[in-house]
Amino acid sequence: MTKSLKCPVCNQGDLIEGAKGYMCNHFKSLNDKCSFTIFKSYFGKEMTLDLVQQLADKMETPFFDDWINKNNQRFSAKLIIDNSVVKPQFQNQFLDTPCPKCGKRVNVVSKAFICEGFFSKECDLYFNKNVAGVALSDYDAEVLLNGSSTEYRTDFLSGIDCHFGAKLYFDESYQVKFNYELIKCPKCLSGSISVNHKAYGCSNFGNDKVKCQFTVWRVISGKEVTVKNLLDLCHKGRTEVIKFKPGKGDQFSGFFQFDKDFKLSIVKGS
Repeated sequence: MTKSLKCPVCNQGDLIEGAKGYMCNHFKSLNDKCSFTIFKSYFGKEMTLDLVQQLADKMETPFFDDWINKNNQRFSAKLIIDNSVVKPQFQNQFLDTPCPKCGKRVNVVSKAFICEGFFSKECDLYFNKNVAGVALSDYDAEVLLNGSSTEYRTDFLSGIDCHFGAKLYFDESYQVKFNYELIKCPKCLSGSISVNHKAYGCSNFGNDKVKCQFTVWRVISGKEVTVKNLLDLCHKGRTEVIKFKPGKGDQFSGFFQFDKDFKLSIVKGS
């Protein structure tokens, strides 16, 4: 090292470089010794001599966003010395809702929501902000932490880059899961309506015992059938008035409506 570094914990010994870190050499007896150590790497990042010196002098490092946790996920934090131990400290942004597993605060970092107890191994609550191409908001995280499901949305991306619909919830292990059901099928009454990149369809479509062919295409005559439209159709049999603009015709007002067989049609007028 370029200069001798005083131990920031006991202020009596010096930090001496060893194979795995920089250890305090203060030792007078078994009852008067210091075991403080700054290791040579934390969370996948090498501790350069400059970082070691800064941590020893100022009791903290700058913030970095390239630390790697045990699940190989990046996070933002700085290292601090707290109670004679080097540990990460997140930026001071916390959700209002506490961790449902341990009651500690939940940190908001650049790529995830993390319980304060995660890195001290007191708690393992950790979930990514990005889920299947969708960036979760702080509000979404609050909803999940409170034991509810997020709003149904149709912009999730599958592994083959196709959009699908779902809402998110925590399972019993507090892992984020998808619930694909938008509503119960109004036709067969036993299946679940879900949505992919092309259409809304019933889960009983391939069921030989309860064959249900309920299908509503997501785009009809150039007009998107939104989630709200589909819910209105299932609850009321029709949507609110919509402006239609056919490719080769004049704009007109109308609404989507189910017939008695749950086939979708466009009705002009109000």
